[in-house]
Amino acid sequence: MARDQDYGNLLVGKGVTINGVFNVPGEALVDGKAEGQLTAEAINVTANGVVSGNAVANQVIVAGVMEQSITAKTSLLVESTGSVSGSIAYADLEIRKGGELQGNIVILK
Repeated sequence: MARDQDYGNLLVGKGVTINGVFNVPGEALVDGKAEGQLTAEAINVTANGVVSGNAVANQVIVAGVMEQSITAKTSLLVESTGSVSGSIAYADLEIRKGGELQGNIVILK
């Protein structure tokens, strides 16, 4: 994943809440709460993590909660503990048993 690259990453630790517009050239790892607009190469939401707002990335992995607007340009993986809701667009989708996906869904070409 993007973590091994030579460009900046974002870590939102457990118990931390951020709010605003974030452009991350690498991976955004959310173990706390991120609100607003998040754009990254990859977004990884842990089981403790919550992303609320407009999120755009090539690769998205969700073990926690993502809500409102999510665009996964390459792939969206919803883990067994993950919940994704709202306006969802993805090119490739994988949902593990127990994972939840609901809302307005569009498949990207």
